[in-house]
Amino acid sequence: MAKPTTFNGSKILIKVGDGAETETFAHPCLINTTRALQGSVTTVDSVVPDCDDPDAIAWTEREKDAISYTITGEGVMDASSIEEYIDFLESADAKNVQVVIADGDTTNGRVGTGAFHLTEFQVSGARKEKATASITLVSDGIVAWTAVT
Repeated sequence: MAKPTTFNGSKILIKVGDGAETETFAHPCLINTTRALQGSVTTVDSVVPDCDDPDAIAWTEREKDAISYTITGEGVMDASSIEEYIDFLESADAKNVQVVIADGDTTNGRVGTGAFHLTEFQVSGARKEKATASITLVSDGIVAWTAVT
C-alpha cells in the first residue's frame, strides 16, 4: 500500500475578499481551529418504466441539476472581527471568498473562488473559557477552481 500525501488541516484556508477594486483575500483570525468545505448537488428524479412490462417495478434515473458549496469554520473569537461579521450577516450582498485546499504544493492543491453569503454567525462562551465563534457561508453562483500557484 502506498502512503498518501497528507497535510495539516490548518493549511485549509478560507479567505474572504475585502471588496476593493483590486481585491485582497485574507484568512480571518476567527477561523482558527476548524474549517470545512462541503460540495453538494441536487438531482432531478425520473421514474422510468419498462416498456415491455409497465407493471414491473421501475427504476429511478437521476440527473444532476445544481451544485453548491457550503463553508464552515470556527475558532477562538477574534474580538476585532465582531463588527465585520455582524455587518456581513446583515448585508444582502455576497462577498468573494477563496478556499485554498493545499499545503503549498503547486501540483496537488486547488483554490476555489466565488461569491458567498454569510448565513450563520454564532458567538458562544462559558465561564472561565475563551469565547468562540462559528460561521457558515453558502455559495452564490459559480465557484471556479484553479491549481494552487
